[in-house]
Amino acid sequence: MSVSAPSVQSDVEARHSPEAIEAEIRVFEERIQQLRSGAITEDQFRPFRLKHGTYGQRQAGVQMLRVKIPAGILTPAQLRTLAKIGDTYSTGRGHVTTRENVQFHFVQLENVPAVMRLLAEAGLTTREACGNTVRNVTGCPLAGICPGEVFDVTPYALGVSRYLLRHPEFHDLPRKFKIAFSGCEDDGDCAVAGIHDVGLIAQVSGSNGTAHRGFKVLVGGGLGSLPTEASLLTDFLPEEELLPTIEAILRVFVETGNRKNKFKARMKFVLRDKGIEQFRHLVAEKRKISQAPAEVFTVASKIQPSLVSIAPAPPANRAADPEYARWTEHNLMPQRQAGFGAVWIKLPAGTLFSHQMRGLADLLEKNRLTGVRTVINQNLVIPWVPFDRTRGLHDGLRELDLATPGARTISDVTGCPGATTCNLGITRSLTLAEVLSRELAGETDPEVLKIHIKISGCPNSCGQHHIADIGFYGNARKIGEQQAPFYQLMLGGQVGADGVRFARQVMPLPARPIPAVIREILAFYKEARQPGETFSAWTARIADEAIVSRLRPFADVQEPSEELFVDWGDTETYSLKLGRGECAA
Repeated sequence: MSVSAPSVQSDVEARHSPEAIEAEIRVFEERIQQLRSGAITEDQFRPFRLKHGTYGQRQAGVQMLRVKIPAGILTPAQLRTLAKIGDTYSTGRGHVTTRENVQFHFVQLENVPAVMRLLAEAGLTTREACGNTVRNVTGCPLAGICPGEVFDVTPYALGVSRYLLRHPEFHDLPRKFKIAFSGCEDDGDCAVAGIHDVGLIAQVSGSNGTAHRGFKVLVGGGLGSLPTEASLLTDFLPEEELLPTIEAILRVFVETGNRKNKFKARMKFVLRDKGIEQFRHLVAEKRKISQAPAEVFTVASKIQPSLVSIAPAPPANRAADPEYARWTEHNLMPQRQAGFGAVWIKLPAGTLFSHQMRGLADLLEKNRLTGVRTVINQNLVIPWVPFDRTRGLHDGLRELDLATPGARTISDVTGCPGATTCNLGITRSLTLAEVLSRELAGETDPEVLKIHIKISGCPNSCGQHHIADIGFYGNARKIGEQQAPFYQLMLGGQVGADGVRFARQVMPLPARPIPAVIREILAFYKEARQPGETFSAWTARIADEAIVSRLRPFADVQEPSEELFVDWGDTETYSLKLGRGECAA
């Protein structure tokens, strides 16, 4: 079946027209009314609600609203829209996630349509941000500026996102489906292609006049309770085959995914069942009936280069201005384009307040910068900053409390919301991430600074603890007759040019002494490392028994204190409270 480019393009545009989006929002309003009148039940409403990015919280009567940010790109106008939503309908803040989304909590269900309309005016949506859908398509935040990239993957990520959004055949999948684009093989700090249902890594075949863009295609990756590295579908897929192949993969998933057992419904289980050779065959068969043209995914980025700059990199004069010099060390990186730098904004576990969003929008426009990018480590990146404006930009960020140094270092801790708002959260991972970030801010050892810490509030890995140097996920343990918040310590996770190495479980530890546990692990590393040995190499070499022995005093709870039964951020005695999970509703 051949599909002409104009007909595909017109179909895509029709799905995203203002009229179609308004009709979609009106249907959502009607469903709310049906729920309130008793015409439909909460169980009937839930899948529909999730498909529209509206997620239940552990607090009754309010919702978490997830906004898709394709390829992580936000303009100043969109930042102001998000700020308005935070102030008017949420808690005056948003949360940047490990999928480059922005989430708002404590939103009343009746207010969701109003939020949807604000987002539509700004070119954003909550559609298919949750549920069994194609989730936000992520991309490397340094795409277009990274010294090591093969080419800028942004247009491809944006085009695939636009094509699949509201696609009539792909909004009711067996389970959620995640796609990521990376500009290079060593993508551990940007896109992490190897843990996605479809991971795409830029490649060029040939050279000079015969050079052809394309992608290495990885399939069937994922984290969760069964972390799985993606398998290689093909070493090189020509760019014009990108969209038809992704469409074919989705059709295979629709037909072969497990709809009876949500715990075995992700595409990684299809790969386990079929094997990569049979999966390749199934994709090839589906590809024969898909002729989607390349034109539909050549979408330009809204972030554009600044005016030509030939300014040299700013000197780090520590004696004259130690605060600015410290900030430039990790929060400012040179682009591959001479005279420009990318500025990293370190957010505390992804938290961004509404007044900061507005102030950042003003600051961008003042400096003639066209946007920012959200990052999977829950930060922001401002690209295309001329070096002669970095000092002024730093001063403006400092006034917004957005100039915290140490981006991409050990103090830049990732943490999901956990038990603060999530129904499945066992521990308050978000608060612990903020505590660790503050406590580790003074670290200076160059190798220690390279360590990544990631925390999830349950085993489901929203905080991506499986791919951290030091990872934790929340659980609960009984001490005597009382429950106490605990974390499972994970060590040795890594993603890079050699693929994915998942962290190994080492031991359970009470939540309260985790900051002291981190200090002890670092002390052990400094004492026992060999000359030039990285933390990653050390964790691969050191035996678990040695680490367990070193940390045993923190795990010994034979005579527990009262503090042990109070989680970080809580004032009351801990009690495990789980609601109904909605990830696969």
